[in-house]
Amino acid sequence: MTQPSKFLPQFEKYQRLALIIGVVGLLISAIGLFTNNDQFLQSYLVSYVFWMQLSVGCAFVLAIQYLVSGRWGVVIQRILEAGGFTLPLMLILIVPVLLGLPTLYEWARPEAVAHDALLQHKAPYLNVPFFTFRVLGYLVIWSAIAYLQRKWSYRRDTLRTEESHIRLKNFSGPISVVLGLTVTFASFDLMMSLDAQWYSTIFGIIFGVGAGAAAFAFATIILALVREDHVFSGKLTSLQFNDLGNFLLTMVMLWAYMELSQFLIIWLGNLKEEIPWYLLRTSGGWGGMGIILVAFNFVVPFFFLLLRENKRRYGRVAAIAWIIIVARYIELYWFIAPTFSPTLTFHWLDLTLLVGIGGIWMSLFLWQLKQKPLLPEYDPRMEEESSYEHAATAEAV
Repeated sequence: MTQPSKFLPQFEKYQRLALIIGVVGLLISAIGLFTNNDQFLQSYLVSYVFWMQLSVGCAFVLAIQYLVSGRWGVVIQRILEAGGFTLPLMLILIVPVLLGLPTLYEWARPEAVAHDALLQHKAPYLNVPFFTFRVLGYLVIWSAIAYLQRKWSYRRDTLRTEESHIRLKNFSGPISVVLGLTVTFASFDLMMSLDAQWYSTIFGIIFGVGAGAAAFAFATIILALVREDHVFSGKLTSLQFNDLGNFLLTMVMLWAYMELSQFLIIWLGNLKEEIPWYLLRTSGGWGGMGIILVAFNFVVPFFFLLLRENKRRYGRVAAIAWIIIVARYIELYWFIAPTFSPTLTFHWLDLTLLVGIGGIWMSLFLWQLKQKPLLPEYDPRMEEESSYEHAATAEAV
């Protein structure tokens, strides 16, 4: 029997604390629901998408690590499983968004559609029943994937056979395709359709890359916090943090490439259907937020993670991971909030809903994380990891 984690008491303590903070945050936010319903829904959408992308990002990165059989995947596998298993919560928390569709989305208001030829043209896709069906479908599919990933991982630990691991790996190929497609359309539906006049075929990829970066950053932070658990003894070294740092570097570079490509294509095309989206987000104070976004989501992480020494220090990698997490919220706020306000504004509901939803999310995450040892009890890569680390003679963290 595997010895319980030394962090179990802390998990239980912080799980309760996160739940209390989440409930209090949502109760305070409920005041805004009755006093300023429009602002409540706008702030809720930003916070919901932020935590949703982290959940689905964990499920996606988990599938990828099985596919590539990377040694780095072993040490963050349980973290990703627990993060992905929060998706059923997101299925419940989508309800306020669905109930507030006419407030959030122009295409959900019949009077607006009646006077706009473009909205009428898009009505077969952008309508309340079909939108609701799609969004619930995405979340049900993601929840089912997270459930199967967790279930088969535990079964592999029980059966301790190579076949069970191969099944997980084979299962991850189709999962990656399904997640890629559904995440793309979810970003179209939840964010891009806020402005039904604007479109970008690369928008879904930008969001997907951001979700992956958020998942890697979150897993890195949690791993740095629990690194002293006995299960990591002799198995966790600076090399795994170096690998995670490399993935973070790859993600921020890919994000920057995608964002720059979208910006240049739209700007050079100079089409009246596309340009207003960027004009709105580069004026009224939003341009300053865009500059901060580029600095936090690319410039600072890029130059910091270029140095191997920084990537092999868990504290430094975790610090840059925190910056990337903050940048993810800034980007989603920059995507969504200008639709409702031409000038840069912040509302207290932005904070209370972020904390409220986040507290509930973290409580469920910690509850899942404490269910099993922080390392898989059986994984064929564990032996490879051991041999690799001895051969590399890496210093333990």
